[in-house]
Amino acid sequence: MPLFLAIARDELGDDNESMGLLLKALRRYQQADRSFMRPAGQILLQHGNAILRSAAGIDAVPDAAPSRIIFVPSPINAPYVLDMDADCSLMAWLHNHGLASGLVDWGRTETADRSDDIDSYAHHRLVPLLEALPGPVHLVGYCLGGLVAMAAACHVRVASLSLIASPWHFSGYPPARRAELATMWQTHRSTCAQLGLVPMEVMQQGFWTLSPAKLIQKYLTFGQMAADSPAARRFVAIEDWANGGDPLPFALGEQLFERLYGDDITGRGQWQVGGRDIHADAVLGPVMEFASATDDIVPLACSPDLPGRVVLGSGHVGMMVGSKAPDQLWPMLKDWILAHEPPKA
Repeated sequence: MPLFLAIARDELGDDNESMGLLLKALRRYQQADRSFMRPAGQILLQHGNAILRSAAGIDAVPDAAPSRIIFVPSPINAPYVLDMDADCSLMAWLHNHGLASGLVDWGRTETADRSDDIDSYAHHRLVPLLEALPGPVHLVGYCLGGLVAMAAACHVRVASLSLIASPWHFSGYPPARRAELATMWQTHRSTCAQLGLVPMEVMQQGFWTLSPAKLIQKYLTFGQMAADSPAARRFVAIEDWANGGDPLPFALGEQLFERLYGDDITGRGQWQVGGRDIHADAVLGPVMEFASATDDIVPLACSPDLPGRVVLGSGHVGMMVGSKAPDQLWPMLKDWILAHEPPKA
């Protein structure tokens, strides 16, 4: 809250009227009804911290065909952006089109996990889950989950790998932004090292300072929405997701800010996991990329830029759960997956 208000003061200055409207919108968000939110899906499989879940509200039938699509979310936020709510769920939409999917839940992060980084998420959490499933699956990585998914797919054969809004060329971020994140990390690094964790508040600072004007405007817009309207409920659901999530292990934060944003080990071809070079050509299966031309979090210049990639006009979150997602990304992803299904016997 103090950081949010500081950003608001910087953006609005002496505009007391807008500040009053912003505070009313913020209070409305805090007091919003959340009864429409669903509990997490059923546990299908678990290995250590990593859990594979069904879509929320969809019963897992023991004798049914196993999930052939596995969604890999970013470790930074909660996984349910891929299964947001009853009004907007990619997993439920696929289920209604006859495609079963599972969602990786990274579980609770404790101090004992302090040494876990993206490499270990891929090699020691995701790979064992994939090896426990029958046959190659369609792996779909969102945001930083795309790096985890790619690293795993360089070790385990997949029917296909889809990357959605995934960063790769970190040198594509503006130099000023990389310097800003480096300074922010150095401010918090020693405290995070003592905790063994990177609290969500540190990550929020990085997200909120990315586009402060848009942050303030979206809350002002929310304040004008009709109470309990679908748009207002969607705002609450997305903001709860964006503002929530477990802390990151210290090693993952260190790797993110120092080795990725700092050194760009992925874009420079210097990333190895389990003794193997990690890049698109090393994936054990076909690869597709879905990127966005209006993504503030992963700008197009930072994407993997794979041959045949699809570039959409929705933002980083909007391409997944925005109003246009069911007509744009979702059917494109479904068609790509179906095109790489093995022929039925």
